[in-house]
Amino acid sequence: MEAFVLLIVYGIIAAMAFARRDRTVDGVEMSLCLTCANAVVTRGTRGQELMACNFGGAMRAVKFTVCDCTGYRATSGPEKLVTIEGFARESREVYEEVAIS
Repeated sequence: MEAFVLLIVYGIIAAMAFARRDRTVDGVEMSLCLTCANAVVTRGTRGQELMACNFGGAMRAVKFTVCDCTGYRATSGPEKLVTIEGFARESREVYEEVAIS
């Protein structure tokens, strides 16, 4: 029984250490937004830096250092051409002819 309790305490301590792990890159805290094509980064003269994300069409302020993002797109990567299918008519139909005089 004592071994089971000790194992549970060890598991809790390991989970807490995993949650508080260092997520910096090479010891430098750098946001992923600085290299993202969806980001708008504004830098001030006194070292201020404001970031916003326009992924999905809406501009949202980013108020923390991002280490992982599902909407990330590298600025150096190839551009993707987006095609939307299914919303265009197959052929143009003439509903009514109108004479313009």
